[in-house]
Amino acid sequence: MKYLGGKYFIGKELSDVMKSLVKKEDVNGYLEPFCGALSVLTHMNEEFNCIASDYHPDLIEMWKKVQNNTFIPPKKITEKDYIRIKKLPSPNALKAFIGFGCSFGGRFFGAYADKYANGKNEDYLKEATNSINRKKLKINGVKFKCKNYKEYNPNKMLIYCDPPYENTKFPIKYRRDTKYYDKFDNNEFWNIMREWSKNNIVFISEVSAPEDFTEIWNKNSHRSVAQSSKTRYKSKSDTFKTEKLFIHNSLLK
Repeated sequence: MKYLGGKYFIGKELSDVMKSLVKKEDVNGYLEPFCGALSVLTHMNEEFNCIASDYHPDLIEMWKKVQNNTFIPPKKITEKDYIRIKKLPSPNALKAFIGFGCSFGGRFFGAYADKYANGKNEDYLKEATNSINRKKLKINGVKFKCKNYKEYNPNKMLIYCDPPYENTKFPIKYRRDTKYYDKFDNNEFWNIMREWSKNNIVFISEVSAPEDFTEIWNKNSHRSVAQSSKTRYKSKSDTFKTEKLFIHNSLLK
């Protein structure tokens, strides 16, 4: 399923890095407080007891229903349907599925994807359906929670955080529903990561980090939003970004 900022292409690599550094018996489980499209968590669930959490109520409702096999994707979606579904009250599983899976670049109800197909034979609805069907097989036992990351007080957990990126041309606001936004406080986030790192093993995906965090892995990754000629990213250099994984210096001692 297309998801803005998702880790579809590098999810397994990220999970391999973390699993190479952390043993299952050394932690109480795995927490992902910005779980998104589950591209990393589905690889961690093979070995760890997982908690998948996100602030987006529609997204968590969708994953819960996918997990218990009660979500049935639509066979067809028109632009009229897209607009109607956007107005449905939250939490709503269909709203998440269409809002992310059938939107250009995976931006939640950013724009009806078929408008930007440019004649390409691409079936966004089918791709989204296939994606959640594949992940359905990998999320048995996962605990899904709709919760703000700041509400957690983890202890002895392996934690992977993929927050909204700070350094982008078009900063992502932390969307709670389809109408209102909460701006993501990056300074507060890093302070919380410092606190969590005292009692947990915390990995953070970002493009940069404060000086007391060390980069332990990086890779150039393709921007899915740049696949259309109508994208706002016009130059070739903008179609890739360097994904980085950070850990607090105290955990390297």
